[in-house]
Amino acid sequence: MPEFPQNVTGSGAVSKRDASRASIFAAFVALLALATVPAPSLAQSTRTLSPAWTDFTRAWSSIAGYSATVTIFEQKGAKAQNIVLDYTYRKPSNATVRIVQGTDAGVTLVWNGGSTIQAHRGSGLAALFKRTMALDDPAATTIRGSSIDQVSFDGILAHAQQIAGVASQSPGIVVKGVATDEVRLVPSNPASDDGLTLEVVDLSQSTHLPVRVLGYEGSVLVRSISFTDVKLQPN
Repeated sequence: MPEFPQNVTGSGAVSKRDASRASIFAAFVALLALATVPAPSLAQSTRTLSPAWTDFTRAWSSIAGYSATVTIFEQKGAKAQNIVLDYTYRKPSNATVRIVQGTDAGVTLVWNGGSTIQAHRGSGLAALFKRTMALDDPAATTIRGSSIDQVSFDGILAHAQQIAGVASQSPGIVVKGVATDEVRLVPSNPASDDGLTLEVVDLSQSTHLPVRVLGYEGSVLVRSISFTDVKLQPN
């Protein structure tokens, strides 16, 4: 360990040892301040896809969470799946999902961040019998592998940031009475996007939040996720 020179005497003189201590203290204060900054949302990124996507990102930043009815259709090969979820999400990473319609109707999945979820059926004492599962366990995902965190608004934002491709925007159709902007993403490498060659996100022109997400393999619609009865929880 190197030796520091002795303090220099005299008015206003500061030793290298004192300067080093001051530097360490300043670094500690800066680190402490950094630790108090809230963790970023899953979807925070600098990539800009379109004006409508920028509006989506801004709208999502002002919301603490939401509840919605999420209706999912997926097809993989000859197999098709239809699910209806009672979905509640709260930042930064909490989702409670009750399967209303589908093979596992009556099951509730709870995710509190991390790589596992809790699954239980029923309520009251019956709900005490829980099963811990991996977030990406096939029993807890759609047939195309979507987990409960990925069908959230946060998950949709994050997915679009992660998939390389060409994005474009155009006026969307009216979806269940809601005027939309349509954002299209053509993946550069469909193999990295579960084989999808086109993804379409219809964003409400009033709330700027997703109304519907579509996925195609060529000309075949293989994924449709729609959001209805959306109730927002402001920050």
